[in-house]
Amino acid sequence: MIPWLLTACIYPCVIGPDFWGLLHGDWRMCTAGQMQSPVNIDPSQLLYDPHLMPINIEGNIVEAVFENTGQLPVVTVKDLPNRPTINITGGPTMPYRYKLHQISVHFGRADEGEKGSEHTVDRVRFPAEIQLLAYNSALYPNFSVAMTSPRGLLAVSVIVDIGKTTSVELRRLTVASQSINYKGQTTNLTDFQPSALLPKTSHYVTYEGSLTFPGCHETVTWVILNNPIYITNDDLQIWNEMQKTETKQPEPSYMTPAYRPLKSLNGRLVRTNINVGSKQSTVSSSCPSNVYVEMGYQANPGRNKRNDSVSRRYVPTSEVFEIDSIRPDDVSKAGSF
Repeated sequence: MIPWLLTACIYPCVIGPDFWGLLHGDWRMCTAGQMQSPVNIDPSQLLYDPHLMPINIEGNIVEAVFENTGQLPVVTVKDLPNRPTINITGGPTMPYRYKLHQISVHFGRADEGEKGSEHTVDRVRFPAEIQLLAYNSALYPNFSVAMTSPRGLLAVSVIVDIGKTTSVELRRLTVASQSINYKGQTTNLTDFQPSALLPKTSHYVTYEGSLTFPGCHETVTWVILNNPIYITNDDLQIWNEMQKTETKQPEPSYMTPAYRPLKSLNGRLVRTNINVGSKQSTVSSSCPSNVYVEMGYQANPGRNKRNDSVSRRYVPTSEVFEIDSIRPDDVSKAGSF
């Protein structure tokens, strides 16, 4: 259990995350911190780092507990002696090894068109975001210690977009969420494969930031994967049934939307292993670009003609940079975990 979840609904639910830092001494970083998350990803400002290698996330099947905390649906991986854990290595985590601890799901309201991702791309918010949170097991004995320690945490972010079908493992979580509609309810996931939630890409952007819940500790290396996975509108609506209260109420208090407002980069670098200078885009002669056009972050003014979800989300006034809604089969050549 994350400590803040025991008390957060008493205050932040009422006055909002902008006041977290004023409610508790251990949460002061939420207000005073200068390396806070989430942030907007501006693809025109990405710094290509040729030393960023692919991230390796083990594909083990684990047992986990799926809980409605009253703030978010959270999957906590069980650390059992007779079951494997999931280690994450490579990328900006080098030379350390991180152990997957929990997965949280942030989503908006499907029926009201409210998007729910915490990170945005070129100020575009997406329907949902899945965050895999791991701790540095090479340096620290557990998540609690690592949470407040340097180089303690790694967060891998998966953007979720609307599609014709729901990704298989996300569909399993969606079905399981129906049994935890109310705060405090839990269900066991006996054969859960977190790596199946990842898109087929080895490309990402990364920056140094914080937890997006109190106490907002600035100990997190964030990795935002370059391509989305998909969920149908009907399945997103199922997540929308989750409530903040422990029992059914005459006037339901729904969990959505569940994201922290954007924070300033304050001069932080956002690096990427996408070689944006490797190929000259010929999409638009009036807006030439050096962005690698096979990848998700790209300049493509013509994208609205083939991407209905983008045009619904955002009406651009100029060149659009964002995670591209390429189907997984189309980007398998980019590599997979």
